[in-house]
Amino acid sequence: MQHIQANEPFYQISQAAKLLGITSDRLRTYEEEGLIKPFRTKHSKDGKRLFSQNDIEWLTMIRDLIKLGVSIPTIRILLIAKFPTNNLTLKEKDLEIIELLKKLKSHAVYSSIFK
Repeated sequence: MQHIQANEPFYQISQAAKLLGITSDRLRTYEEEGLIKPFRTKHSKDGKRLFSQNDIEWLTMIRDLIKLGVSIPTIRILLIAKFPTNNLTLKEKDLEIIELLKKLKSHAVYSSIFK
């Protein structure tokens, strides 16, 4: 049995949405907002979206930020911004957000979106 690589496009949009506990429309919104660039097949006119395991991990962190109350435009700004990460006056929720942002910035998907 062949093992699928973490960066190999594998999951169709409906499968990825189910794994993430969100709708396919939400995934399309993330793509439109520039938070993810799924692989597109060349089989059809528009190409099917395929997501890798790396994409799923990335989107899980995006979803978690949104659950913490961070808006999509704010996530985009934070991902390209430089900010201090060791401020002791930050609230616990802020620290969670910063930790998730650190993980996002060091994730393999980051460089394919924010070059």
